[in-house]
Amino acid sequence: MTIAIMSLHHPQQDPNRLSVDRIRERINNEHSTLALVRSDPSAWSHVAPDHPLGVAEAHRTMQQHRRCPVAECQRKAAAFRALIDAGRIKPTRMPPALQ
Repeated sequence: MTIAIMSLHHPQQDPNRLSVDRIRERINNEHSTLALVRSDPSAWSHVAPDHPLGVAEAHRTMQQHRRCPVAECQRKAAAFRALIDAGRIKPTRMPPALQ
């Protein structure tokens, strides 16, 4: 008869590892963002917004359009400009599309 003994040794915590709470928080944030996008389908449009963007909406737009070049996406350019005007972004050089 063979008896297997399992070690209860816990490896050291990796500081870069996501905790369950952080994963849940991220998922809840994503769900909140999706709910906002569903209520405003124009958020995914690349056309310039028809209203000035607030800081929160500008941040969300920058996240949604993270793969868009500022020079090609009018909505991202408007968000970038709103964040510059609010003092949230201090670019080292101004993108030509915003000059």
